[in-house]
Amino acid sequence: MGNHQKEIFLVLSIFLTGFQCVWAQTTQKGIVVEMSSNNKPVAGAEIKVAGASPTDSDQEGRFILNFTASLPGDPLMINDIYKKGFKIVNYEKVANWNISSASELKIVLGRTEVINALRKKYYDIGESNSEKEYRKTLAELEELKKQNALSAVEYDQKVDSMSKSMMEWQKRLEIYALKFACINRDELDAMEKQAMELLDHGDVHGAIRLYEEMKLDSAMTLKIAVRQEAKEDMKLLLPSLVNNFQLLKQADDKVACDSVAHLIYEMATDIKLKLMSVEWFFQRNDPSEVLDQYSLIVKETQSMQEIELVENSLQQSLKEVKLKGELKKKAQLVFERIEDRKKWISIKEKI
Repeated sequence: MGNHQKEIFLVLSIFLTGFQCVWAQTTQKGIVVEMSSNNKPVAGAEIKVAGASPTDSDQEGRFILNFTASLPGDPLMINDIYKKGFKIVNYEKVANWNISSASELKIVLGRTEVINALRKKYYDIGESNSEKEYRKTLAELEELKKQNALSAVEYDQKVDSMSKSMMEWQKRLEIYALKFACINRDELDAMEKQAMELLDHGDVHGAIRLYEEMKLDSAMTLKIAVRQEAKEDMKLLLPSLVNNFQLLKQADDKVACDSVAHLIYEMATDIKLKLMSVEWFFQRNDPSEVLDQYSLIVKETQSMQEIELVENSLQQSLKEVKLKGELKKKAQLVFERIEDRKKWISIKEKI
């Protein structure tokens, strides 16, 4: 083997070793527990997700997923979560999970027979209350009709409207009866406790209203928190990604460079790292799209040093690519934005 071949072999070996180290760090720990049981662990639950070997929860309900081609922050793609006689009740949380080595994924399963019994109970309560209200309102309408305070046409219209509303309510009730049956009482916040109290006292309408309002806020809060934790994991891997990007460039693996550059651009907060990715994109992608990325970076700059880095980067990139027509005008517009940003920074620094 010649010296040149040995050098290439060494570079590729370092690259492969470095990449393996990055991927090897991507694990997701989790636990499977039973719904409304004081977090009783569930053993023998099979967890299948894309990118990792299937695994079962142990006697303490714990499991580990090892990913070979995923990074922290990537969405967890569920194929199946199975345990005979059980049903997953926090599917929305699990489906919106992003892989994170810092946070434990909790999967909550409910016994199918328990869920079915609760579902029937809540539906029967809601239906009974609705029928009572329907009969009461119908009797009032009949009385108004007898007193000639309501015409036959008006009476028929109101009864028809009531019947349609009743049918719509029954459809909603079917959906929410199952939702309520799947609520894990081991993890209720103040609003959820209030909703459950209303439900247990027979106020299904009130519970549904409160539950809908509460779920909109809590679902968004949960999603933001999970993604933030995953981003923190990703920041720890940035130095390795940057190193591997340089090795990939030396190995002339352009496709792999594209993938890593996109990861660095999305996760980096440092202007220098973003510019490193954008400079690569200028050689590979549509110049118009890359100029848009430069414009976005301009808005992120907070100091004169940062905006000058952007200006120098764009000038250097344009030396290697000749733009004409609309693209040339677009590049000039970016330079104008850079000058505007300089003025803004100058004013801000004087305040």
